[in-house]
Amino acid sequence: MTRHTILLLPVKTWDIGLIHFVLPSSGFTRPRGVDEVNDINALAVGLTFGVTAIVTMGVLQASKYWRIMDVPNERSAHSTPTPTLGGIAISAGIAAGLLTTDVPGTWLWPLLLTLCVLLVSVVDDLGRPMRVGRKLLLQLAASGTWVGLAPSMPIQLTQDWVLASGPATAVLTIVWLLWLMNMFNFMDGIDGLTTSQATVMSLGLSLVLVMTASPIAVLPVVMIPACLCFLLFNAPPARIFMADVGSLSLGFLLGTVTLTAAAHGVSLWLSALPLAGYAIDTSYTIFRRLLRRENVLQAHNQHLYQQLVQSGWSQLQVDGAALVISASFSCAALFELSGQHILSGVCMAMAVLGMGAGLWWKERRSRG
Repeated sequence: MTRHTILLLPVKTWDIGLIHFVLPSSGFTRPRGVDEVNDINALAVGLTFGVTAIVTMGVLQASKYWRIMDVPNERSAHSTPTPTLGGIAISAGIAAGLLTTDVPGTWLWPLLLTLCVLLVSVVDDLGRPMRVGRKLLLQLAASGTWVGLAPSMPIQLTQDWVLASGPATAVLTIVWLLWLMNMFNFMDGIDGLTTSQATVMSLGLSLVLVMTASPIAVLPVVMIPACLCFLLFNAPPARIFMADVGSLSLGFLLGTVTLTAAAHGVSLWLSALPLAGYAIDTSYTIFRRLLRRENVLQAHNQHLYQQLVQSGWSQLQVDGAALVISASFSCAALFELSGQHILSGVCMAMAVLGMGAGLWWKERRSRG
């Protein structure tokens, strides 16, 4: 069989614990990600959690004092004005945690600078809505900051196709980051959904990335306590929302995680599998709106999770169902990496059937 490759990588195997992984080698003699994750101690995790908690409480009180509130409208899932800007706390906690690890400066500072660029999105959350064009320029600036400052990487698209680093990978990286930032922004519409999803996605990706030689293998590990801590304030009924500054930052961070995994032996489609539930809902909704010739840039309430809430599901029930879907996709990726293809297929089938049933129900509901 012909291998359609741009860059061919030899295959090596790694044993971690009870799982036997078979991954293309990037020329490393030992999975660097394993060493980096093993170096994370209680200080890094505790600091991330603590900083997130302290900043969240500070932002919560400041939002109440200056009345920086998300006022409900006809599309909102909440009924009372709720403090916002909580995403600042998530970014602060992650940044604090990363600073205690040994992530190389060539990767660390581009990450932190890009998060600083995304802080500009607080303008949109302060009651001064940014136009779509300006918001897109901000996202382009963030993506460009990462591409311009972070080391250039190849991207393994599939098992047989690897795109060597260069202009094409730079364009793909920008498009990928833009898509994920907007995807998380679209899906952040009910209490606890994006925070809980980011937690389980980070957990799945941390297990994927630990098997690679990624220089930022610790990033998804540090994201877990930050998201878990914020979830304590954001779970239904939410006391504070993350707002654009949070959803855009989480989309960017998870985008960089999937791309670096794809640069170090895991195909992009496999590394992105934990995010598939969000991607399916977003893609399907946009596609349906395009078919109906609706303005896809206009705010709406046609996502599956929104339709479920409107039909009578509680926000907690929707969060739980979404967690099962994302966990199934994550398990599918991990089993595929370990060579257990049958178990991977079972998990994939469960997740796809769950999403398919939800979208089928949504179509029936929209037709009356």
